[in-house]
Amino acid sequence: MSQCSVRRLAVALAVSAAVLTGSGCTQLVTTGQVPMPKVGTNLLAGAEWEYSIDRGETWSKSPPILRGGEKAAIYLRVSFDVTDPSSYASLELTHGVPDRTRMFFRLNDEPVLPPLRGMYYKTIPAIPTSLLKAGANVLTGKIGFDNRPPSDEPETRMPDVRVGLAPHLFALAPRHLRITSGPVLGAVEDDHFSATCRTNMPARVVLYGYDLTRKRAGFVAESRTGLAHRFRIPRAAPDPNGLYLLVADNGRGAAAEVIRAPAYPTPDEPLRFVAMGDSRTNLDDWAAVANAALNAKPQLVVFSGDMVSRGRNDWEWDEQFFAPAKELFLTIPFYAVIGNHEENAPVYPELFYTPSPDGRATNWAQEINGVLLIGIDGQEDWSAESVGLRKLEKTLKESQAKFIFLFSHYPAWSSSSHGRLREETGLPREAAVRQARQTIVPLLRKYKAAAYICGHDHCYERSELPGGVSHVISGGAGAPLRQKMPTAAAQNPYSVTFASKLHYCLFEVTGDTCTMKALTPDGSLIDRRSWDARKVK
Repeated sequence: MSQCSVRRLAVALAVSAAVLTGSGCTQLVTTGQVPMPKVGTNLLAGAEWEYSIDRGETWSKSPPILRGGEKAAIYLRVSFDVTDPSSYASLELTHGVPDRTRMFFRLNDEPVLPPLRGMYYKTIPAIPTSLLKAGANVLTGKIGFDNRPPSDEPETRMPDVRVGLAPHLFALAPRHLRITSGPVLGAVEDDHFSATCRTNMPARVVLYGYDLTRKRAGFVAESRTGLAHRFRIPRAAPDPNGLYLLVADNGRGAAAEVIRAPAYPTPDEPLRFVAMGDSRTNLDDWAAVANAALNAKPQLVVFSGDMVSRGRNDWEWDEQFFAPAKELFLTIPFYAVIGNHEENAPVYPELFYTPSPDGRATNWAQEINGVLLIGIDGQEDWSAESVGLRKLEKTLKESQAKFIFLFSHYPAWSSSSHGRLREETGLPREAAVRQARQTIVPLLRKYKAAAYICGHDHCYERSELPGGVSHVISGGAGAPLRQKMPTAAAQNPYSVTFASKLHYCLFEVTGDTCTMKALTPDGSLIDRRSWDARKVK
């Protein structure tokens, strides 16, 4: 074993003892509330910024004023000294630029690039320390500001704005390494489970199984050096409690989390799972629903999209989604279904591990104890001749499952705002809703599926569609709640139960019966529905 491996193992053993002899705490290194307080050294402390509005022809220490109705590129620069760049592990640039403003920074004439193209960052992490020089350094920026009125209110008078940006460049020491997003348990089977996480600076994450009796850890797997880390984990922990250690290591610093292999139902054991969606925006409400779902002790959670307000805003994943429900993600396997607010963000497949060959697919299927669970990306092409619909029919046709549940973000029928119809056609306004109605639900009816489960509208609604398929909207995990539309009767003539309440849906499958309960966070029953096993030829 190499010296580096020995050091990682020593770290794992040391930190495991601290956790396993404690009071059952599952978090090994506290990262604090997201966003985390800034750590490290602000290399720009005391430095004076200069600004230019003429492409760098002239510079001033006075921040420029952008007049109302004007659009301009503002240049800024700062000089600073660094004694020993090698003492730092990573850099972070907190820029203060408004959300989704066009900007470009350079450090010593080298571009400062975000980790993922297409994502937006309040703080650009993982900037290589190799961009620093011993002695004098220069950070420059170009930021496009638009102080013109909105296009839909062209007569609005915009005030003059003084643009006094002064970004901070933090140098992180190796000891500042943290596991940030997650760990998040993903798809699970009888012989393996999966997990993902992110670190705040480039690191390798090593997975160890832990023998509690012998107080010994054994190597299981290791990720590549980076920010995102994904594991398909064999159930190999020697400890009967199924404990594992995720140890992040950058060579000079370490951080870790304890995870436990989730239970997988035996063939004769009831299956319990939670369905819910639309958690974005209201953090306290999402925390309440997540905690209630956790206390219901399901074997997995299927979440039908809209986890954050804007999926390409990188910071929202930790602030709005992972931090308020940390214990849920550490404890219950999470099956993700993408929604429109995820914005097809490049980070999305890094954060979740779905039941698919590489764990990244947004269309997936898995059968567990006679229950076929299917998740689809409802924004894709599901027209009658599409490849996606043909694959879906193949999955349905080949299944011998007693119960079939399909999850999408988009409803086929809704009494709320996303069920609105076009007057000229009488069909839903939204293409994804029309497709769900015209092609997906008829396919589920053909193969005697139990239910189509979705979100998108922030309410609970159960509808009973012709042909026997139940239609469940479970969009009450924290997003602003919605009411019925005045045109609800025309939008959804099949509605049975409607409630504008925070909730989750708990399913329990025992033998040939499946029962669903729609529950509020305090345990109040909103609705109940049971299905009998379908007859398979």
